[in-house]
Amino acid sequence: MIIFKKKTLKAKLRNPLLNFAIDEQEIELRRDPLTKKWCRININRVKRAHPGLAEDGKATKAVVERSKKGCPFCQDNVFKATPKFVNIKERMILNESVLFPNLYPFSVFHAVVVLSSKKHFIDLNDLSSKLLFDSLRNSIEFFKIARRKEPSFKYPSISLNFMPPAAASVVHPHFQIILDDKPTFFTDLLIKNSLAYYKKYKSSFWLSLIKTEKKSRERFIGETGSFSWVTDFAPFRNNQVSGILTEKVSSVTDLSKKQIKDLSNGLSKIFKMFWRKNVRSVNMSIFSSAIDKNIGSYFPVNLKIVSRPTLTQSYVSDIGFMELMNEEPVVETLPEEVAKSLRFA
Repeated sequence: MIIFKKKTLKAKLRNPLLNFAIDEQEIELRRDPLTKKWCRININRVKRAHPGLAEDGKATKAVVERSKKGCPFCQDNVFKATPKFVNIKERMILNESVLFPNLYPFSVFHAVVVLSSKKHFIDLNDLSSKLLFDSLRNSIEFFKIARRKEPSFKYPSISLNFMPPAAASVVHPHFQIILDDKPTFFTDLLIKNSLAYYKKYKSSFWLSLIKTEKKSRERFIGETGSFSWVTDFAPFRNNQVSGILTEKVSSVTDLSKKQIKDLSNGLSKIFKMFWRKNVRSVNMSIFSSAIDKNIGSYFPVNLKIVSRPTLTQSYVSDIGFMELMNEEPVVETLPEEVAKSLRFA
């Protein structure tokens, strides 16, 4: 049973933008039906001014042009400027997709997957299903190889920081993929709550959600074969979309070629639709169960995509897929060293 819980608040203020007339704004508090987390929605906030952060129409072009020189992910540099894995296949190539270890990893098996080494910049509107398909397949093959090397590492995830507002340090489009010995916090939350729902209602939360959303048509977007696409009732970021596999497969490593193609087609469609909405930067994470455990009866492969702010020439976010989508902070400062540098005399 899917319960969409919300309540409405109304705030009154004398608005200087309306010559101090009374302005009544509605705020919706919504609870996610699976995670039970609350969000707050006030559609008036889109009107807020952001001095100094407005897109001048030239920022993307300038950033792209400036980043071309010496880009480590372009085909002239990718085999000279990127690292290699130790004791497993050093790099992996599938058509235009190139996979190699992250130079500053979050985990033992943390790889970068360049979607196309031949093209320095591909905007959301042009991220084809073919490029996505090849890079997803390349990622999945890496997970299988790494798992054989270290059997205790069995939780795969595939993520995307697209453009600096989404915390991409390199504008050349690439996936961030990780094989961990534990699920991320958010993946674990999804799995545990999906199991609890299954035990209580004897059905899959995800299939029930799709059935409910298709019937109401309020948040249902469409289907690409085995994947259904909806907007989340209680999003944690703007323009939040979920893609849900409607078949009983819970690990990305068990996806068939057809399912990967369905996923790639859906991603490409969503990215194009985002572009039409003037979205130029996104985060995405694909959530998976452990490689050796198919729990697709209650937890299928699924993903979330959210939009990020507009690019300006000097703006880079420090919040990427791991913090935003997986709720696990990535920190660059060692607490003991910080204390040492701040310690009172």
